[in-house]
Amino acid sequence: MKLGIIAAAGSMLLLGACATTQATPAQYASCQEMERDMGVANRHDHGEMKGQGRNAMNLSHDRCRQILSQPAPAGTSSENN
Repeated sequence: MKLGIIAAAGSMLLLGACATTQATPAQYASCQEMERDMGVANRHDHGEMKGQGRNAMNLSHDRCRQILSQPAPAGTSSENN
């Protein structure tokens, strides 16, 4: 039982580290372009409403919102703004 709790806690720590990794300058620039062209708001997803999981567009928009909420990585043009 204790081993299961330790394993679950360890995996949550690792997953948390993955979710907060710094974006590359190319990823940041791509998200800025997407935001400028079409925004990063989630569109409604009938598949998700039917329990089929999230679609790729909504996942990429979520990731871009996360990237844009962080400070710009070194080497991006918005670093000087």
